[in-house]
Amino acid sequence: MSDAGVDALILGREANARYVSGAGRLWLAGARAFAPGCVLVAATGDVHLLSTSDDGVPSDVPLEHLYAITWNPANLMARLAAIPGLATAGRIGVDSLTPLMESLLGATFPNSELTDGQSVMLAARRHKLPAELDAIRRAVDLATEALDAARAMARPGVRERDVLAHFEQRMCDLGTTTPAFEGTFGHAFPSDRLLVTGDRIVLDAGVLVQGYEGGLARTIVCGGDQPDSTPADDVLMTISSALKPGATGADLWAAWDATGVRRPTQPLVHGTGLGLEPPVVGADDGALDAGMTLSLRTEVDGWVRRDTVVVADTGARLLASR
Repeated sequence: MSDAGVDALILGREANARYVSGAGRLWLAGARAFAPGCVLVAATGDVHLLSTSDDGVPSDVPLEHLYAITWNPANLMARLAAIPGLATAGRIGVDSLTPLMESLLGATFPNSELTDGQSVMLAARRHKLPAELDAIRRAVDLATEALDAARAMARPGVRERDVLAHFEQRMCDLGTTTPAFEGTFGHAFPSDRLLVTGDRIVLDAGVLVQGYEGGLARTIVCGGDQPDSTPADDVLMTISSALKPGATGADLWAAWDATGVRRPTQPLVHGTGLGLEPPVVGADDGALDAGMTLSLRTEVDGWVRRDTVVVADTGARLLASR
């Protein structure tokens, strides 16, 4: 915040609120309108949360730092204005805005400049803290076990949706009820289609642990012998060695092109942590830093491999054990 010249943050995005406060909330779709759910004031260092209960709120956020939910915008703005240090903040970073909220915040804090808070948050979240890496590792381990169960279920004559159900049952047994995204179990939209002997079955799924994502994809041969290594595995290992600090999207594509394999239609790499994060290689060309966590995906002739990796000085370190 100091580097960005921001005196306070008003946050509404789930990932940002969780990162700043540590408060656990249920995963929500991204289509909901912006609401000022979390406030951080630089002068005091205090976090304030929009909540009527301290359930799931860390103990270092005291009860008096909770401001109650209300359907009356005037009451909500009055509660924000009462937060110590917020009314006198020169620049307030906001991670999203609706036209209504822009008008209300501008009227409530007329002496403050509303500025981009999302870039501040993404810069802070770019390098993962040890506790974040622990959560991501746990998520990857859990996803691996659940996907192993799905892999064992993927036999000839079994429906795709039954493989999905088996993954989610195992995921719940292991302690999480929240998939990170809609998984692929044969197809992107698993159906009543029966698996057939000899088919290549793509299993691509992930889970959330404490809000942090762990995911992976593997391709199996239904009812047949499994190869020790697939073309997608080989390309992934080649690309992972290029995932070094300072590498750009152009460097990664050069490594891909050197394999002689046609480029994929999906992004090769994207940041991961509290959901999808920059960079997205295929859409931007930002340089990588040590300590970033990425989702690396390769696809070759129907074989798919995806892993969650940590960028290290020597290349990417895969978090999945198998």
